[in-house]
Amino acid sequence: MFALSFRFLGGRYHATPWGRNVNEADVAWPPEPWRLLRAIIAAHERKADHSRWSAYDLEQLVNTLAATLPVYQLPTGAIHAHTRHFMPTGTLDKNLGREKTVLVFDAFAHLPKGEPIVVAWPDVALSAELFRFATDLASSIGYLGRAESWTECQAFEEWKCTPNCVPFESDSPSIPVRLLSPLSPEMYREERRRLIDMETRNPRQMATLPESLVEALALETIDYQTFGWSRPPAAREVVYKLESDAVLRVAATRKTPFTLPRHQGKQPTVARFVLAGRPLPRVEDSIKIGELMRRATLAQFGWQKDRNSEHRIPRAPWQISGRDADNRSLKDPLHSHAFWLPEDADFDGYIDHISVFISDGIDSTIRSKFDQMTRLWLPGNRQNEEAAMESTVTNEWRLALEGFGEPCDFAGSSPILNTSSRWRSATPFLASGHLKSTGYSGELRRLLKLRRMYVDDIQIIPLPRIEIGGTFRRAIHFHRFRSRGNERRYDSGGTLLKIVFPRPIEGPLAVGYGSHFGLGLFIPDNT
Repeated sequence: MFALSFRFLGGRYHATPWGRNVNEADVAWPPEPWRLLRAIIAAHERKADHSRWSAYDLEQLVNTLAATLPVYQLPTGAIHAHTRHFMPTGTLDKNLGREKTVLVFDAFAHLPKGEPIVVAWPDVALSAELFRFATDLASSIGYLGRAESWTECQAFEEWKCTPNCVPFESDSPSIPVRLLSPLSPEMYREERRRLIDMETRNPRQMATLPESLVEALALETIDYQTFGWSRPPAAREVVYKLESDAVLRVAATRKTPFTLPRHQGKQPTVARFVLAGRPLPRVEDSIKIGELMRRATLAQFGWQKDRNSEHRIPRAPWQISGRDADNRSLKDPLHSHAFWLPEDADFDGYIDHISVFISDGIDSTIRSKFDQMTRLWLPGNRQNEEAAMESTVTNEWRLALEGFGEPCDFAGSSPILNTSSRWRSATPFLASGHLKSTGYSGELRRLLKLRRMYVDDIQIIPLPRIEIGGTFRRAIHFHRFRSRGNERRYDSGGTLLKIVFPRPIEGPLAVGYGSHFGLGLFIPDNT
C-alpha cells in the first residue's frame, strides 16, 4: 500500500480538465492520476536534492505508480463553485472610452475545512529507500492543479479508509467519470512504437515521443497542442465510479455554473446563460439574438441532407429544432419545445442573459451540448437565408452557462423567470393569426387558452410605451420579424400590454408570433 494525502490550505482545489477551456468553469474531479504523477515529477525537478535522489530513483517511482490505477477517498460535502472576473484586454473600446474587458470564470472545488483528498495505490509496495524518496517528494509539493491550489502533501505506507472513488470494472457505476491516466511503462513503449511506425505521422511529433515515460509525463501541455495531439500519447482515459458522497455538490447560490436540477427525479426545464462582450445587443434586437442562440445550438448537433430536397435539416431533437420527423414545424398548442429568451436582467437596455426554457425537460444529451457553447457571433457571409440575419451589433459575444434548474431556482436574478400576478410587456406582442374584432386582447386570450391558462378572469391593459434603459420605447422601435423571409405573418405592428392574473403565475411568459425567440415576452410589473 502507498498513499498520498493532499490537504488544501485555502480550502480550494483549482484544476481544469484536459481538453476543456478554463471559461467552461469545469473542475477536474477527482485529481487525475496523470496530474498526480506530473506533480511528483515537478517536485523532483524543482525541489529535490539531486545529489541524493537521482533520475533513476524518479523513474522507478513513477513507473511503479503508473503500472496500476489508484483509488480515492474524497471529502464529503465538497462544492463546485466559481468566481467571475472582467479581465482587461489591453485594447481601447472607442465607444465606451475605456479599456475592453472579457468575462473570465475561475471554477474550483470548495473543500470542507481540514478535509484532505487521499489517493492510494493498494497494490503498490515500495522499498524502504523508495518510500523515503516518495516522502521527501511529497513534502515538496506546494500546489496541485493551478498554482493557487496551495497544498500540504504527505506520503503513507498504510491507509485504512474506505475509498469512495474507484476504477470501474464490471459492476454498473452509479456516477461514472472519465479521468486522464498515464499509460504503464510497457503500454507506453508499445504505443510509442506504433506511433513511430505510422506512415501518416507528422515528423514534428517525434519531439513529443521521448523514450522514457517520465520524460513524456514531464512535457508541457503546450507541447502536445503545438504538435497536434488531442490527447497526450502517453495517456489514456479511464472510467472511475464515484459514490454519491464523493460527487461535487452545487453551491447554494444563483451564480453557480452547471447547477443540477433541484427537484429530484425531474429533468431541469431552464438553461440560463450569461452573455458578455462590448457592445452588448440591445433589447430591441431580442428576436435576432433568440434566433442566433437557436442557430448556435443546432450547430452543436450538426446537419444532415434532406432525403426529399437539396436542403440540410438539423439532427437536433424536436425539443431544440421545433420540428417533427418530417422536418415540419411542430403544431403543439402547449409549446413544449425550446423558448430562446434574451433578457435584460439589470434593466440597462442591453441583453446580458439568455434563458432557454423547455417545458418538456432538458435531458442529458441537450445539457452536454449546452455545456460546450462558449460564444455567439453574427455570420459574416449572408449568401443564404439561414445566415441572413442583420444586426446593429457587429462583434461576437462570450457565452457562459450559468446553470440548469427550474424557473424558481433563478427567480432571484432573472425577471422573466420570476413569479407574479401582474405582468407587462418586455418586448412587443404580435398576433399569430388574423386579428378579430376583439383586437389584441381577444388574440391574447385565445393564445393563453390554448396554453391552458386563466382567460375569463384576467385583465388586459394596453400600454402606449415601456421604459428600457431610461428611454421610453414603443412597439415600432423593436425588430419584429424573423430572419427567414418566406414566413407568413398576420401582424406587422404589434402592441405593448399589461396582464393582471387573479393569482400569481410562474414565468417565463412569452406569447404570440416570435415568442420562441424573444417577442411577446412579459416581465413582472411592480407598478
